[in-house]
Amino acid sequence: MTKKENKTSRHPVVVVLGHVDHGKTTLLDTIRKTSVAAGESGGITQHLSAYEISHNDKIITFFDTPGHETFGEMRKRGARVADVAILVVAADDGVKPQTKEALEAISAAKIPYTIALNKIDKGTSEVDRIKSELAEAGSLVEGWGGSVPIVPISAKEGTGVDELLDTVLLLAELEELTADKSKLAGGVVIESHLDKRRGPAAVVLVHDGTLKKGQFILADHAFAPVRIMETTLGEAISEAGPSTPVVIVGFNEVPPVGSRFFTYKTKKELEKNKKEETKRVLESSEAEVGIMLKADATGSLEALETEIKNVVPEGLGVHFFDGGVGDISEADIKNISSAKKGIVVGFRVKETSTVKETAERFDIDVKTFDVIYEAIDWLRDEFVHLRPRKVVREDAGKLLVLKVFSAIKSGRVIGGRCKSGKVPQDSKFDIVRLGEVVGKGSVSNVQRNKQEVEALKEGDEGGLLVQSSKAIEERDTLEFYYEREA
Repeated sequence: MTKKENKTSRHPVVVVLGHVDHGKTTLLDTIRKTSVAAGESGGITQHLSAYEISHNDKIITFFDTPGHETFGEMRKRGARVADVAILVVAADDGVKPQTKEALEAISAAKIPYTIALNKIDKGTSEVDRIKSELAEAGSLVEGWGGSVPIVPISAKEGTGVDELLDTVLLLAELEELTADKSKLAGGVVIESHLDKRRGPAAVVLVHDGTLKKGQFILADHAFAPVRIMETTLGEAISEAGPSTPVVIVGFNEVPPVGSRFFTYKTKKELEKNKKEETKRVLESSEAEVGIMLKADATGSLEALETEIKNVVPEGLGVHFFDGGVGDISEADIKNISSAKKGIVVGFRVKETSTVKETAERFDIDVKTFDVIYEAIDWLRDEFVHLRPRKVVREDAGKLLVLKVFSAIKSGRVIGGRCKSGKVPQDSKFDIVRLGEVVGKGSVSNVQRNKQEVEALKEGDEGGLLVQSSKAIEERDTLEFYYEREA
């Protein structure tokens, strides 16, 4: 537990939620253009979903979430990550299904929020009706029997935006947000992609502690030495404190969005704290493939989806994203980027000029066809590669290490006695010391009486040529096994 005396105040993380057509993007653009943190330079990277702004000499971190209906889980995650929420409701439209969904996410996250009543510049606004609709949805605003602040704004004109930010800072102040900057950093991955030029990269939000260059970061199974760390405006920095979003480049693989990250001073400490990778049954998680279909007509869409479902192999998780009729756009690519593996299939449609670049940035496969069966054949081949593999471990035998000889160029020679089962060539083993697995290895040669044999049997003594991740010691027990695909 963090000692109270180490805690200091931190600035708030704010998530912006709202129906797709209610002006959320316009509001965020207005805030960024007028309030980007003082001293920042360069253009704003539009595709990044987090950034810091300065208002009345106070910093606020904004976290954007997609408005499209297929991104419900991402909006829920955004609410959990944030300290305060802004719910954008259009004054000329009112409460919509996504508005209610956002309120449910805010309620589940138990964070304070304010209503931004947008588009007040339009003469069609019906404020009382909307307040009534909000009340029916469970949100009682100030003046209607509740305490939720409601701020009239025009995101397009900039009217009321300063008052909205003042309200956010007041809500955050009441929360008394604190963190311990002296700790190693921890937080969450809020965006990730494969950078064509620099490799796997992620935007991470530091919750607590301080992230510094020279440390090592681990998010799920993805890890990286913190050599390249940048603000979301692309400026190189050497450290990042609580509530700060930063870009980390150089992961060994693209980390999953929503995964928690941890940091370590050395790679050795990171390796020590990785989740145990050896199980009696080794099985990859179910693949999560997102498919978006774009076509020239609704009939084509229905035919494509029906045929694709017929070729999905058992065990492969496939989710269809809403694409619709029309050419493939940059927005389509961004909408499907939340999938673990995203595929966009176009039938008798074209790609807009920005699609290729955006697809490469988010590692999305895009293919267009003029014949349905060609699309189905291509997808069938893709599914074969994406199908989850199940690897089963088959135990072979155990060997007691009696002697460890000097290392040679091709490995290390050890001598031992087979305690049970058999010790075969081309097998793998765990190094067991005092009842705990301390390392792993593999066997490339087995000899008995200086003659090569296929395996040592129970009671046999012999020599083995092995490679191992950790030094083997006398009296260690080696537990041998095979791995096969089920």
